[in-house]
This record gives sequence, C-alpha cells and structure tokens, in this order.
Amino acid sequence: MLEPSTNGESKIRIAHFSDVHITVHQLGWKWREFFGKRVTGWMNLKLLGRGMRFQHAPTVARVLVTEFKKRRPDHLVFSGDATALAFESEFAAASKVLAVHDPEMPPCLAIPGNHDCYTRKPVRECLFEKYFAPWQVGERVDDETYPFAQRAGHVWLVGLNSSTYNLFPWDASGGVGPQQRDRLKRLLAQLPAGPRILVTHYPAVRPKGTPDHRLRRMRDWRETIRVAAEGGVRLWLHGHRHRPFHLPEATHLPFPVICVGSATQTKIWMYNEYTITGATLQAVKRIYAPHEQVFHDRESFELSLK
Repeated sequence: MLEPSTNGESKIRIAHFSDVHITVHQLGWKWREFFGKRVTGWMNLKLLGRGMRFQHAPTVARVLVTEFKKRRPDHLVFSGDATALAFESEFAAASKVLAVHDPEMPPCLAIPGNHDCYTRKPVRECLFEKYFAPWQVGERVDDETYPFAQRAGHVWLVGLNSSTYNLFPWDASGGVGPQQRDRLKRLLAQLPAGPRILVTHYPAVRPKGTPDHRLRRMRDWRETIRVAAEGGVRLWLHGHRHRPFHLPEATHLPFPVICVGSATQTKIWMYNEYTITGATLQAVKRIYAPHEQVFHDRESFELSLK
C-alpha cells in the first residue's frame, strides 16, 4: 500500500520481473513454419539445452503470482519475454499462469520481449497486446500502443517497445525506431511532475557499461538514451539478459540502469523489489528456493533517482 515515509516523502513499492519464457507441448505448428526461423528456435529449445533451463518456468511463475498476491507491492513491472517462440498457444499459457486477468493481482506495466516478437505473424496480429491488454492500460499519444505511461504513486512508469521481428535466426538485435522515439519525447513532455522510469526489454548497455554485440544490442540505443534523458527519465529498467546487474549514473549514462535477470531460468531465477522513497531507490533481490517453492531476500543495493 502506498504510504508516506517517516520524513513525509512519498513512498512506493514496485516488483520487477522478466524473461519467464513459458512454452507448451502443443505449440500449434503450421506447415509454412517448418521452413522458417522457428525451426532453429525449436531446435535450440528441444535439442540444445534451452528447454531444460526453463523446464520449471510454469511452476516458478505460479509461485511468483502467489508471492505478488501475498506481498502486495503497489505496482508490478514485467519487461518482456513471456514466451519462447511467440506461438499463440504460448501467449495464452503465459497470460494464464501469470494471472494477467486476475483482479487480485496488483496493477502491472508490461512490454514485449524479442521472443514475443519472434516472427512476423505474432507481431502483425499483436498477440502480446491481445493477451496482456490489462497490463498495458495507460496514457499514450496519437492512439499508438507504444510508448505508454502508468502512474505508480509519485513516479511514472513508461513502457517502450524495443523488440522487433528479425528475419535471420542469428539476429537478436532490437530497436525503438524514430517514430516511437518521437512519441516518447512528446509523452514524456506531457506527463505531470514525478520521476520517470523507462521500461524496455533490451538493455541500454552491458554490465560493464559498454554497448552489446551488434547482433544483440538495441540498434538505436544512443538516440533512445538521449531522448529519455532529455525527457527527464531517472531510471531505466529492462530484462533480456538473464543474469542481473545494475549500474549507477555515469558520464556516458545519464541515469541508473537495472537489469532484473530472468525470473524462471533454473538456478538464477529471481525478481527485484524496489522501494522508492522520494528520489531514493532501495532494491532487494529475491531469489527462488526450489525445495521450498518460495522466494527469499538475497542482496540489496541503493540508487539515487535525482
């Protein structure tokens, strides 16, 4: 529950999770798809070990939902990759296991990941937007889906879609694009006062603060950082990388960055809980304990959003 801190500053608690990668046995293959990008993705899933790393994803996701209902954060942030191969059957399963339509869940902001945009068809049919619609309510410009903003206490959460359909299996890059960046600029300008927190799937930079490999990076990361900084963004939240990290504000980075990691990948499964008091963020990493089927506090860190 949102409440003032002891010194009178506004205080809010946000839970951030990402990269759950839910899949199902009956995917719903069409004959054309046996000659496309999904075949290599399926081989990676079934033959090269990725499926094993996420074999417990539905169980962990259900525990995560129980956790959110019990701990009652004021808001949730989901930074993408609900599915493995972007089949509609996977979107339906992910939406169900994450309790997207459950009124007992806290409000949530959700944006798609690159696996949710794996091929042209799910992007064209807006499958992520269809199954995660309750988590995409917000303020927009020009009636376009992205970006959009949700008020969470005294802060603004701004969802930006950095995931794109790519033709080649080896291309895992993303991008925002000039039109969406222009809408972001206008949306940030029209929002009432309050710290702005940008949410994407792709990272701005790697754990050491350097750009990612060209086949994995956000292609227009420099331009997006510039627009975000000019619009008053004070924190960037993302997923995509399955191991968590965080970076403070630096000369080349005008705001702190937090990668939450994967909520469901075996042995590194976790999510973050942020308590934001005024312009100070205190974060706690909560790690999954499989034998107990609960999450426990592990590490904590603090960042300034000034």
